[in-house]
Amino acid sequence: MTRYALYFSPEARWWQHGSNWLGRDAASGQLLAQPTIVGLDAGLQRQLSSDARRYGFHATLKAPFQLADGLRETDLHQALQEFCAQKNIIPIDAPQVQWMGKFLALRVTGDQTVLNDFAFACVRHFDHFRRPMSEAELARRQKMPLTTRQNDLLLEWGYPYTAEEFRFHMTLTDRLEAGAIADSLHAAAIQHFSLSEPLSIDGIALFIEPEAGANFELLMRFPFG
Repeated sequence: MTRYALYFSPEARWWQHGSNWLGRDAASGQLLAQPTIVGLDAGLQRQLSSDARRYGFHATLKAPFQLADGLRETDLHQALQEFCAQKNIIPIDAPQVQWMGKFLALRVTGDQTVLNDFAFACVRHFDHFRRPMSEAELARRQKMPLTTRQNDLLLEWGYPYTAEEFRFHMTLTDRLEAGAIADSLHAAAIQHFSLSEPLSIDGIALFIEPEAGANFELLMRFPFG
């Protein structure tokens, strides 16, 4: 079953660097050579980013969902155009490579109130496009270690890490165990993403998963203003 997702995906050098790091350009579908990390086997490096590569370089705004009955992709396009036309660019500090649990991600520092409010506005505004979860899917998701609040958010919005639980991040690896390999990836990511140019939230990227387990593809970017 096809799923859609509303992401932030930067353009220009940030997109190029993120796609190269993951080994796939989600816009073109092209597989890319990942940066060489001294002492780390290329096959293992690719394995340790397989899930992140499938989703593409992004930060989640509204997590993947199936379209509700009676709605079409063109309806979602129209709604995104109208929503984004009313939004202003949100400047953020250049994201830094940090640990987020057991995986590496690009995260921003400083006051994120405006960014967090925007992300939750996306969740609310487009929720009528989301088909409610089946009982089987809900049961699967509830196997995760969720707090009471996260479980409530899952039931209401189909995703547990939204509202005050939201943390803006762009995933760079799958789960890593502490040790030399994780340290090597961390050091390499810091060097790879040492970009001086600023980054702004300037639109929403619509991604699609054509069928279960397929790579997510960037369909279209909807700019603000």
